[in-house]
Amino acid sequence: MTALVQGPELSPSPITNKPFILLPLYIYPTPTAWEPLYSAAASHPELDFLVVVNPGNGPGPGVLPDANYVEALAKLTGSQNVRVIGYVHCSYGNRLLDDIMADVSAYRGWTEASVQRGDEKTIVVDGIFIDEVPSSTEFVQYLATLSSAAKIILNRTSAVEVPETNNPTEVTTKDADVNLLPPTSTTITLSPPPPPQAEQGTASPSNSTAIVIYNPGVVIDPIFYQAADYVVAFEDASRRWTSPAVREQFARLPRSLRKRSIAVVHSTDGGAREVGLLGRRCFEMGCPGQFITTQPGYTDWCPFWADFVRDMARRTMI
Repeated sequence: MTALVQGPELSPSPITNKPFILLPLYIYPTPTAWEPLYSAAASHPELDFLVVVNPGNGPGPGVLPDANYVEALAKLTGSQNVRVIGYVHCSYGNRLLDDIMADVSAYRGWTEASVQRGDEKTIVVDGIFIDEVPSSTEFVQYLATLSSAAKIILNRTSAVEVPETNNPTEVTTKDADVNLLPPTSTTITLSPPPPPQAEQGTASPSNSTAIVIYNPGVVIDPIFYQAADYVVAFEDASRRWTSPAVREQFARLPRSLRKRSIAVVHSTDGGAREVGLLGRRCFEMGCPGQFITTQPGYTDWCPFWADFVRDMARRTMI
């Protein structure tokens, strides 16, 4: 089996130069659990939220997630400044591409299944968050294949077959809209997509291209940015963010790539003031995309979430 890397031309890149929040929302959606996000998005329409959802180490086994997730995700889909991003993991390059693409197709299936229900609770997944990304450049091709195929699946432009190897050298394009198993194919040679071009603002859900985010959690070689819209270049405790090593690594990145880098800072000491200072430092170092929390993980809300959101919203006006 072969994997799709290039197909019909994709719509413009979703990249924004504005500050935005990347929220790893790993909190189960009881009826009120996501209320801090709904409130923040409604109160700050000028601020974009990329919200990573992870029902079961990926989309989970069902055609749709459970009823609580359907209700919550449909509400997010209706927010103009929220993009729902589906979590997948690549196990540092050890996971087969066909297994990862099955997860991507499942996220794509949420839209089809929710529309077929006919109850106006439509779910749209706007992109993919690839976790456990390896930093070695030997995986550039592997990730470029995954990124391009994911965009095509989520953008409804072509069908995909994935290889049983982790190092594909050929791809197959297939004419299709939703069906992932059409009858005819044409083989072309792999070529990673060109770097996305930055735009002001984020496109609306009706015409946006799928967003692909890599999460190595560290600064990686600039070549990886060719196939990713954003890269999480830092994911660690706040005490590490201010270390000379991290600052030196960021300084080596071209400023154009720092604008496409995201900082996820957890275990922050102190209160709202410290959270705000960290956010300012992230922005000064060139990262418009951020998430800062005092929590050690992503299954509880930071007590200073509302303060963090207000600070980020103010930066959109600068």
